[in-house]
Amino acid sequence: MAEAEIADPDRLDLFRLARIFIRYRLRSMRNAFRVRGRGRTTSFAILVGFVTAFAYVGLFAQAFSIIARTVDMRGQLAALALVTTTIAFGSLTARAASNEAVRAGSPENEFLLARPVSLGALVAARGLADAVTDPVGALFLLPVLISAAAVWNLGAAGWLLSAVISLLMQIGILMLAYTVQLAVVRWVPVRRRRTVWTCLRLGAALSLAMLWMLGTAVMRAPAALATGVDAIAPALTYSPAVLAGAPLAALAGGDVGVAAAALGLLALAAAGSVVLVIGVARRAGMAGWEEAGAVWADAARAPRLTDRLPTAATKDLRLIIRDRSQLLALIGMPVIFIGVQIFGAAGWSWTTGNLDRIACLAFSLALYMGTIGPLTHMQAERRAFWILRTVPVPLGHLLAGKARAWAIIIGAIAAAAFAVLSVSVPNVDLADRLVAGLLVTAGSAGMCFVAVAMASGGADLSDETNTAVGPGTVYAYLGVAGLFNVVLVGDAATRVAGLVLYALAGWTYWQKGVEQAAFCLDAEAVRTRSVRAADGATMLIIYALGSRAAVEFIRKAGVQHAATANPLRIVLLALIVAGAAVYLARRPASPAVARRGLPLSLLLGAGVGAVAGGLATAIAGAAAGFSWQAIALTADEIVLRGIVQRGLAQKSSLKSRLGAALATFVAGVVTAQISGWSGARAPAGIALVVAGQAAATGVYALTGRVAAAWVSRIVTVGLAAFV
Repeated sequence: MAEAEIADPDRLDLFRLARIFIRYRLRSMRNAFRVRGRGRTTSFAILVGFVTAFAYVGLFAQAFSIIARTVDMRGQLAALALVTTTIAFGSLTARAASNEAVRAGSPENEFLLARPVSLGALVAARGLADAVTDPVGALFLLPVLISAAAVWNLGAAGWLLSAVISLLMQIGILMLAYTVQLAVVRWVPVRRRRTVWTCLRLGAALSLAMLWMLGTAVMRAPAALATGVDAIAPALTYSPAVLAGAPLAALAGGDVGVAAAALGLLALAAAGSVVLVIGVARRAGMAGWEEAGAVWADAARAPRLTDRLPTAATKDLRLIIRDRSQLLALIGMPVIFIGVQIFGAAGWSWTTGNLDRIACLAFSLALYMGTIGPLTHMQAERRAFWILRTVPVPLGHLLAGKARAWAIIIGAIAAAAFAVLSVSVPNVDLADRLVAGLLVTAGSAGMCFVAVAMASGGADLSDETNTAVGPGTVYAYLGVAGLFNVVLVGDAATRVAGLVLYALAGWTYWQKGVEQAAFCLDAEAVRTRSVRAADGATMLIIYALGSRAAVEFIRKAGVQHAATANPLRIVLLALIVAGAAVYLARRPASPAVARRGLPLSLLLGAGVGAVAGGLATAIAGAAAGFSWQAIALTADEIVLRGIVQRGLAQKSSLKSRLGAALATFVAGVVTAQISGWSGARAPAGIALVVAGQAAATGVYALTGRVAAAWVSRIVTVGLAAFV
C-alpha cells in the first residue's frame, strides 16, 4: 500500500485533501461568526451576496421571459449558451490573472507544503474545495441558470440541476485557471513573468467589459439580442458553448435521458480539466510554485543610495508603479470600463449628450481609481504599518500626506477627462462649464480623502488571515461616493447643500479613520463596539441623496408630481431607522453624554419645541402642507441625535459638546433640504426646519435623550401646523 501511495499520490490524496479544505473553510466561516464580534463583516458579505443573487435572478428571469416569447427553443438555448459562455470566459480570465493558487505565503499553503503532498493534488483539491464552498464564485452563472429554469417552469428539479451545472462549470473554470497559472510560473522566466501577469489582467479586464456589454444588451434589449443570436443558433447549438444550458433545455423538452446524458458530458469535461491540471502540475514540479512575496520583487531594480527616500505619501505610489499589474488595475481597468459605457453599453451620443452626463462619467472614472488606489492603502500597510506608528509625527499628518498625493493624481485625471469630453457639448455657457468642472475635480479629490479615511476607519491589522479592507468598507465607499452624482446633476441649492453634507461627513470619516488607525493593531480595541459619528453620516447621505435620487427617477419616468416619490422615501427612511435602532442596541451607552431623568427631559423637550414653533410661526407664518410631511420625517432623530451628535460628543468638554451640536444642526438642516420634500425650500418650510433642528439639538445637548429631542421636533412642527 505504501508503494502505491508513493507511485501515485494524486489518485489517493486528491479527495482526502479536498475534504480537509472544505472542513477547514466551513469551520473558519463558523469561527468568523463566533469570534469576530458575531461575524459583522462575514454576515454583511453573505447578506449582500444573497440579496444581489436574488436581484439578478429576478432581472435575468424578466429578460429571459422576453427572449422566450421572441424565439423558439433553439434560439433560447443559443441565447443562454452565449450568456453562460461569456460569463464562464470572464470568470476564467479573472481567475487566471491572479496567482493565488501558485503562491506561497498563506497559512493554508505553507502548512501543506511542509507535508508529503504533491503539487497536483494540492492545486486540484483547492479547486474542488473552492467550487463547493463558494457557490456563487462564477459571477452570475448560477442566477442565470436558475432564471432559465424558472422561465421554463422546471420547478425544484430545475433549481437542483442548475446548482449541479454551476458546480461542474466552476470546477472546470478553476482547474483551467490553475493550469494557466502553473504554466506561467513554470515556463515563463522571472524577468518576463510580471509582463505576462499584466497581459492576463488586461485580458481579464477586457473579458469583464465584454460581459458588461452583453449584460447591458440582455437587460435593455432582450428581444433584439434574441433575434440576432437566433441567426447563429445552428453554430452555437453544436458547439461546446451549450454544455451549461443543454441539460436544462432537454429537461424542459421532457427528455430526461437526454438531460442526464448532457449532464454526464459536462461532468466528463470537468473531470478532464482536473486531469489536465494534475498533469501540468506534475510536469511543473516545485518550479511551478511562486515564492512568497510580490511577483515583481525578483526583477525590480534595487533603489540607489542617492535616491530620495519614500515618504508616507509617496510609498503607495512607488509600490504601484513597480507593480505593473496594479498600475494596470489603477489606470487600465477604469479606462476600459468607462470605454464600455461610452462606446458599448450606453453609446457615445447618450454619454456625451449634455454636461451632466459628462460630469458623471469623469467622476465615475475617478471613483473606480479611488476604489483600486487610496481605498486599498491599508492593505499595502498591513505588515509595515507599525513603522508609521513609531514615526514622531502625528498619524493624522501621515494619512493626510497619503490623501493629498492621491487627490492630486486622481483629481487631475478627472479634470482632464472632463475637459476633453466636454468639448463635444456645444452651446454651453463658460460659467456652467467651469462650475461643473470644479465640482468634478473637487469631488474626485475629496473622495480620495474619504477613501483614505474609510480604509483607515475600517482597518483591522490584528488578524493576518483577513484582508485589511473588508467588503463592508468597499460597499460603503461605493455607496457614499456614488451618490455624489446626485450633487453633480442637481440644481444650485442641492449642490450647495450636498457639498456641505459631504464636507461634514468627510470630517467625521477623517476623525474615525485617525482614531481607528491608532489602535488597528490591537485586536481587543478593534473589536470593541462604540457609536461613531461617521456611521451616522453614512446613513444621512444614503437617506438624503437617496431620497433626491428617488425624486429624479420618478421625474424622468414621466411623473411630474413630486409627491409620487413619497412612498419610496418613506420606505428608505424606515429601513435606515431600523438599521440605526439595531446599531444602537448593540452598543453600550456613552459615559461622556449625561442623561437626565426621562420625565424632566420630555417636559423640557416639549417646552423648547413650543418656543421654537412659536418663533418659526411668528417669523415666517404657518406651513401646514409641509408640516405633516415634517412630522413623518422626525424619525431621523435616531440618526441625527442618537448616532451623529452622540458620536461627536464623546468627550465631556464644553468645546466638544458645542462642536457636536453645531455640526449636527447643520447636518440636519442640509439633509432636510436635499431630501426633496415639498415645501422644504419655501420661507415657512426653511424656518420650520431651522427651528426644529435647533430645538432638537439643544434639547439633546442638555438631556442626552433622543426621545426628548424627538418630542421637541414634534411639538415644533405641530405648533407651526395648527397655529
